Amino acid sequence: MAMIDEIFFLPPMAVGRLGGSDVPLDSFHWAEDPTLHGAGLTVIIPAVSLEVLANGALRPFMPSVIRFRDGRLFRPTAPFFELWVRSNAQDQPLTLKWLRDNKISLSDIQYSVVASNRKAARRSGAPACAFSAEVDVAADDHNPRSLLASSTGDDPLVLPDKTVNLGRFHALRPTPVTAMGVDLSILRVRFTPARGQVYGPVSATQAIDPDSGRKHEIVPEANRILNPQSSWLQYSSNDRQDSPEPSDTYDGSDDSSRRNRSFGVVDDTCDVVLQALLRIDSRSWRATARVFVAPPDFAPDRRPFCSLAEELADRDQAATGAKETPQEAMDRLGDLFQRVYETASLANVDMMRNAMMPRDDRGLVSFADLPAVTLGDSMTPKDSPYFDQDQNLNSAPVSHAQLPYSSVAAQTHAPLADTEDLALFLRTSAKQVKRIVRPAYAHFKNLQPKVNSNAKPDPGHRDPRIVRDTEHDMRMPPYMRDSDASPLSLNRRQYDFLMQTVDGLQTPTTSKSKMPPSQSSRVQDHVARVVERLSTKTSAHNTSNQDANKDAKPKRLKSGPGAKGKRDL
Repeated sequence: MAMIDEIFFLPPMAVGRLGGSDVPLDSFHWAEDPTLHGAGLTVIIPAVSLEVLANGALRPFMPSVIRFRDGRLFRPTAPFFELWVRSNAQDQPLTLKWLRDNKISLSDIQYSVVASNRKAARRSGAPACAFSAEVDVAADDHNPRSLLASSTGDDPLVLPDKTVNLGRFHALRPTPVTAMGVDLSILRVRFTPARGQVYGPVSATQAIDPDSGRKHEIVPEANRILNPQSSWLQYSSNDRQDSPEPSDTYDGSDDSSRRNRSFGVVDDTCDVVLQALLRIDSRSWRATARVFVAPPDFAPDRRPFCSLAEELADRDQAATGAKETPQEAMDRLGDLFQRVYETASLANVDMMRNAMMPRDDRGLVSFADLPAVTLGDSMTPKDSPYFDQDQNLNSAPVSHAQLPYSSVAAQTHAPLADTEDLALFLRTSAKQVKRIVRPAYAHFKNLQPKVNSNAKPDPGHRDPRIVRDTEHDMRMPPYMRDSDASPLSLNRRQYDFLMQTVDGLQTPTTSKSKMPPSQSSRVQDHVARVVERLSTKTSAHNTSNQDANKDAKPKRLKSGPGAKGKRDL
């Protein structure tokens, strides 16, 4: 028997997305738009996907298109997990052959799944407002299991006889087949999120939207199953100084006539902890993975500049390896700025500016050489030297620019999505770049033990104890809020990388007339690939026509009445 160091899941974490359709979303990946007018923008490309058959086995296929909805129902994003083993310092998937070679059966492996929604409990401070489901499944049991959640404790929110479905777990049937490059003998499981429903007590019938005055149904009648005695129905952010941020993301938070009291509504999102336990005689090994369930992605072909992968990289020590060349660094930075542009193209900067900027400076801390912190001055000619003095976006917008700040944001970031233009901008505008990009929060090791909360911020990093570092302004990314309601920024690793690259691009001879020779840009590479592809097609088409014409008889003009100007083709 092989020496087992550990077992683990790949991937170790995944994002699932709610959906009311019975058909999960097929696989796709991000790629560069292959068309001539794509200009290197991101598109989604179908990838090999796995269909779960009635007996729990898998069938690989390549979808011709990616369909996100069936009618009005979104398809859920249902991640797969593979079970792997590290043996003698070598990683390999746990397959039927590996089990057979090591005299291990599927019944020696047990899965356990815990799905929980603790949002109401976190706000109210009452554990009985959380609801969870737990199932244990042997690896040789290939029937899907629903995760029916309920609450525990005094006055539980979700009663045990009226559960909330948080999704479905499935231990898939491995088969000794490889198809479309997929080894189907690997042990896999799948989690399918719930349908995207909301639940409430019998009182959650109708409400009036305070902005539009429109009456709407709070919860469908069939889902009014929650305990009306639960403390969740009495929660109000008015009563707490430490409400989770954002503080207004529960139903009832904007109804001042009820003191912003909760309607007692919850949804079927959840966090999932998935474990696999392998027992052999007296020894055991455990693998763990996590799923974070979220709503559908409303822009799946746009990549965020601040992603889960970026946040993990920011917290993990970089592996030592070959040093990046300047061109490799610019390509990596170019990809970041392309994602910045994709984010900016989705953002309603006008709305965010109006929502995040105070009308006056009461209680605020400001400094003359830092950006303005009030709505009337931010991103206007008064916001010197941060804003372009030739523009005044507070003036009446023209008919085609009803969202002037959003329009300018997209127009400004579009050329910077091209690596060549980005490099030129960073070379010639280094001072402005360092001024206009909001610093990231400092590492703990770089923070002072004690600070004055009204102190002037350090220009190279932010400190959450300093008031001015928590105030919104026009620095990039403007008016976007982080998870704690403070201004969003690049993470520490991204910010340091940007500033190091800017410094590296500066040379004593840098000027617009003496620029170092530039490398081929992403857009130039894209156009070259399109031209090459079209040339190849044209060449093949001409060759085919020439070969066909070798054996063809000469064509003649028809003679006779009515034949004028026509060829016998």
